[in-house]
Amino acid sequence: MQEIQLSSLVKSISPQWLSLLTEDELNMLIVLKHGFTNLNECDVKEIIEAAILEQHKGVLH
Repeated sequence: MQEIQLSSLVKSISPQWLSLLTEDELNMLIVLKHGFTNLNECDVKEIIEAAILEQHKGVLH
């Protein structure tokens, strides 16, 4: 397992998506079960989607 800040993950694999994320989202810590080396852009997209959903949970209630 590896813990990494979302901003570091996005910068290294999909930097074009950095502008889509808020400061809070970028500062989130992500736990990668199988480490960083096996991730691809599709994996990062799913992680970003989950991070956005987590940050906005309860905002619309």
